[in-house]
Amino acid sequence: MPVFSHDARELTTLNLLKSVFISVYILWLILISAFAFARISGGGEPLLSWFGLWLAAFSPLLFFIKAFLFKYPRTPRHPVEFSILCGLGLAITMVMSYRFGDAAGNLHIWAGITLLGWLAYLRW
Repeated sequence: MPVFSHDARELTTLNLLKSVFISVYILWLILISAFAFARISGGGEPLLSWFGLWLAAFSPLLFFIKAFLFKYPRTPRHPVEFSILCGLGLAITMVMSYRFGDAAGNLHIWAGITLLGWLAYLRW
């Protein structure tokens, strides 16, 4: 009789947890992308900080939009282009936070949470 690392209850709990995580993460991406885009459109200062946050949030969101709309049979294990864009957005917000200090706010933290969520999604 084979030995499995998880029984059926653990698997359903993990699947439920993963589904909740993905749903909450996609909602986070939509809200952050929309908020950053609204601030960019309204001329929020510093503009590059808001652009970096938008880039950090919109690139993973674009991955999910592409996956849900076009129904590709397989996605790559690690879609590097989306990770690079998300990391670039974080780097932009960090540089702007260093340059402008308190005027840039905590956008680098929001971008960092977005990148950590993306890496958690890729790992899971």
